[in-house]
Amino acid sequence: MFHECKSNVERMVERVPESNYQQLQHFISESEWDAKAVMRDVARHTNESLESVGGEKGLILDESGNEKAGEKSVGVARQYIGNVGKVCNWQVGVYAGLSRLDKISLVGAKLYLPKEWTSDKKRCRRAGIAQEEQKYRTKPELGLEVIKELEAVIEYDWVGGDSVYGNSPELRKSLRELGKAYVMDVGEELRVCLEKPRPVVPESSGRGRNRTRYVIAEQKISLKNLVKEITESQWQRIKYREGTKGKLVREAAQEKGLDLEKRDGRSRRNRNFDKSENRQNRGQI
Repeated sequence: MFHECKSNVERMVERVPESNYQQLQHFISESEWDAKAVMRDVARHTNESLESVGGEKGLILDESGNEKAGEKSVGVARQYIGNVGKVCNWQVGVYAGLSRLDKISLVGAKLYLPKEWTSDKKRCRRAGIAQEEQKYRTKPELGLEVIKELEAVIEYDWVGGDSVYGNSPELRKSLRELGKAYVMDVGEELRVCLEKPRPVVPESSGRGRNRTRYVIAEQKISLKNLVKEITESQWQRIKYREGTKGKLVREAAQEKGLDLEKRDGRSRRNRNFDKSENRQNRGQI
């Protein structure tokens, strides 16, 4: 049922052996079935099929979209789409793929609803959106929901994602609380500690309210400035997988508990992790 041309029932009938247009149309548009249960079953089979492949398994979070002409498709809105590099009228979903070496398969998905949808309850009801889904969630929040739904269904060694997810401190904190290692892109303005920070609540001065917010005494530095301190000899060229035009190569360095990566002479991707998590040097996704 998956193919390169535009998907509709007619094209699906052409691809599915012994299928019937009326039956497939009813199945897609009218019949009641549990989409989450189907996806869990797909995830379970994917997890089993990857057991024959060596290496670590990663759960990759990413977003993708479908361009739409009208305004009735659920979640459609004018929004920035990274894979086309512009703002246009699209539906956007947050997807999770289970990968091992060069093998990957979809195991989870959530439709992203912009605020202009979640703030219009009548529009949501007309579109048939369930009541519990009519609340706004960011893409990192949707990614975390997918991760929690896949608990006890699949196994993996780490969670990966681009800066949409890596720039979310709430998602990173939740992953640590769940005991999951992660390898994510972050922006160069992110400030990090070169020593493990020790958060403390400052003592009250005796005037005003008691302070409740944690602070750290350790010095922080932006990744942009940290990269400038790394010499060219510290960067290593790593061939990490085959691409459509040959091997893909990136430059990486390890600096005081940080794995850093750059491309085209600039820092592009990095990951901050506790030294206790560093079971082995992990490359960037």
